[in-house]
Amino acid sequence: MTTRGTWKAFERAVATRLGGKRIPVTGIDRDGADVITELFAVQTKLRKRLPQWLFAWLDGICLTARPHRIGVLILRTPHMDTNDALVIVRLRDWVELHGEIPKRL
Repeated sequence: MTTRGTWKAFERAVATRLGGKRIPVTGIDRDGADVITELFAVQTKLRKRLPQWLFAWLDGICLTARPHRIGVLILRTPHMDTNDALVIVRLRDWVELHGEIPKRL
């Protein structure tokens, strides 16, 4: 599969899991949503690598949380407003929280 086909397939898979609609890239709106649902505008990123520390921290809290809780990693910089912190959760846990959402769009 081509690199282009790989990220498109990732967007389609996310859209399916979230019950949303994939928005084809226009080349104009690079910061726009890749997937929309009734509640969310989602931008997906398929990267060759992600920081290993991110996985280590997420894996750690997910192991601690199981079997009765969902692990969540929240990141911010020292001067960042806490309300603007980033929330990282595994897609399977996201779907567990929200359920497989039937496509309505």
